[in-house]
Amino acid sequence: MKISIENLSKVVNQNELVFKNLTFTFEKNKKYALVGPNGSGKSTLLKILSHNIKPTNGRVNFEIEGKIIPDNQSFQYYGFIAPYLTIYEELLPLEHIKIVAKIRKIPYSKEIAMELLQEFQLEKHYLKPIKFFSSGMKQRMKFLLALLHKPSILFLDEPFSNLDEIGIKIFEKNIYNYTKNGILIIASNDNREISLTDFSLNIQNYK
Repeated sequence: MKISIENLSKVVNQNELVFKNLTFTFEKNKKYALVGPNGSGKSTLLKILSHNIKPTNGRVNFEIEGKIIPDNQSFQYYGFIAPYLTIYEELLPLEHIKIVAKIRKIPYSKEIAMELLQEFQLEKHYLKPIKFFSSGMKQRMKFLLALLHKPSILFLDEPFSNLDEIGIKIFEKNIYNYTKNGILIIASNDNREISLTDFSLNIQNYK
């Protein structure tokens, strides 16, 4: 598995250049940080890498054993976690897991779902609607849902947002476990988040 980007550029608001001519390859078994000042385009690049928004110019390719994955199938290979992503807060945790499993076309198992809730220290709240979760608990729930299909790639945008020390430890453990044989890309300026990675790509260098 690798992700390659070629001559990537993004312009917003008709004439505001976010970055240009960005060429890079993200390789398996490596962890990357997208860094740069606020407004430099870290989150924008993460959304482009995950095919959630389109670049102005250039290409993003997911490649497995030399085969290019169609853009509309790329979501099968990654999990995306960010504070701004929404979840269905009126649902109970098990209901939400069941819906995501159906969307992902993977088997649903209550036993496995409860094990995941336990891993993220949410099992005591499995009968509570998510809207009554704290912000940190909601962030843990997002991570749980992103890992449900055991993705090869994790895109994380400021993953420690809203987390206390316990939540950060849970994230660190699961980030390590799920990216030993995959690709991790974190958009962040937080030193603790960056310390989880092997290489930093400064978006400011591509103006």
